[in-house]
Amino acid sequence: MRWPVSISNRRLYVFAACLLVAFSTTGRASSPLETIDAEVTGLYERSKSAVVKIHAEGDATMARSPLGPSHRVSSGFFIDAEGRFVTADTLVENAAVIWIDWQGRHVFAKLLGRDPITRLALLQLDTGEPTPYLPLGNSDDLRVGSMVVAIGFPYELPSAPVVGFVAGLDIHCGRRVFPVNHIRANCRLSPGQGGGPLLNARGEVIGLVVAAHGDDQCYSLPVNAVKKICADIIKTGSPQYPWVGLDVAEHQFTNQLAGVPDWQVFIREVLANTPAEVAGFQARDILLRIATNEIHRAADVLNTMFYRHSGDTLQIAVFRTGDTQTIKIVIGTRPTEPSPIVPVPVMPVPQILPVSATR
Repeated sequence: MRWPVSISNRRLYVFAACLLVAFSTTGRASSPLETIDAEVTGLYERSKSAVVKIHAEGDATMARSPLGPSHRVSSGFFIDAEGRFVTADTLVENAAVIWIDWQGRHVFAKLLGRDPITRLALLQLDTGEPTPYLPLGNSDDLRVGSMVVAIGFPYELPSAPVVGFVAGLDIHCGRRVFPVNHIRANCRLSPGQGGGPLLNARGEVIGLVVAAHGDDQCYSLPVNAVKKICADIIKTGSPQYPWVGLDVAEHQFTNQLAGVPDWQVFIREVLANTPAEVAGFQARDILLRIATNEIHRAADVLNTMFYRHSGDTLQIAVFRTGDTQTIKIVIGTRPTEPSPIVPVPVMPVPQILPVSATR
């Protein structure tokens, strides 16, 4: 049956008017700020159950120590359903007993291992049931300007999110050199929020908050480094750092072809009785590539070597006396005693996020 045109148009107009009224009353388009508000709130609600408040109790001698009270509190987060969680190493240092607030009760935790170099501690909670956990992202995807959300327990208050942006990917803070690039974010964190996760916009962990710098910035260990150190601790009980025995430095020069400043990384010294000496490296060799990673700054060497393991074989390209050579080297294990020669001077560390005392 064919409807008259006038009746068909009338029905169309009525339907359109109903849609307009419904949209204006219940379907109003969200502003950008409302959208961000909803996204951050939703991310926090999805993540907060995997972020925990951690207590560390020192021994009697620590209570009298000028370094601080014996009862410290900070944040941490689960990384898997088996009850493993991470926090900042400074919280559990010298702790005699560790527990978390879990579902309305105190549950004791076991320290699986800690790494003072990256300031990560890995712990285990035995609940007899799967634990909530945060998905681990890929910190290599981060860019300056990426939005991030930190979650932790400020003071003695419930957990709360802090929104910020990635301000830099730094190998040092002032003159203190990190073992791998750290994420610098302009998140203003309160005492107690150290050790918590730094999340990307998808709710994935991209860093572990380990230090505060100034009044409005924090440093986070990238999640790829967190994965590596945790895997080492689970497998061997301690972090494993590679060792080749090279003392390197960098200098700036003017690229004659491009006419702009450029950088070179060169070998300052080859330590005796090391894998580097066995492989045939020489002082003044200019480093060009480690495996497939090009080397332009000393940070490139640290970031590349950090993720390697003892026993790995590497092809390293160097420039020597006007020619490019490729040298094969088998990575060793870092000596237990620190070498008297280091690639860069080690200076005082950035301020660690304080933790609140509850006694």
